[in-house]
Amino acid sequence: MATRTQPPRDTTRVRSRPGWITFAGAYLVLAGALNLIWGITALANSTYFREEGLLWADLRFWGWIAVLVAAVQILGGVLVLLQKGGGMVMAIVLAMAGILLNFTSIGAYPVWSSVAIVCSMLVLWAVTVHWEEDL
Repeated sequence: MATRTQPPRDTTRVRSRPGWITFAGAYLVLAGALNLIWGITALANSTYFREEGLLWADLRFWGWIAVLVAAVQILGGVLVLLQKGGGMVMAIVLAMAGILLNFTSIGAYPVWSSVAIVCSMLVLWAVTVHWEEDL
């Protein structure tokens, strides 16, 4: 009776990146860039926004928050694209922070905030469902 043996594992192969993980990383970088533009615009020229539509605080406050979140989103997106485990955790936190940030500023810019909330939800889903354990 012959025994079956499995071929040895090839540990030198390059890991492929699933499509949803690529989407999550790319979107986080893109969202970071757009939030950076949004924040700088809110700080420099507030006439583009309806400041009276904000839930609380003023547009200057949200401009600085958007700039800070943007910097972290860009870093998190790069880490996700590099398939780092810490980047996946950052993506989860950043997606939730993005949802909260855009929800609270939905009165100032409703179209962008609504689209960003949906995309942040997709990032959250992509990272939690498609996260491979060997990252």
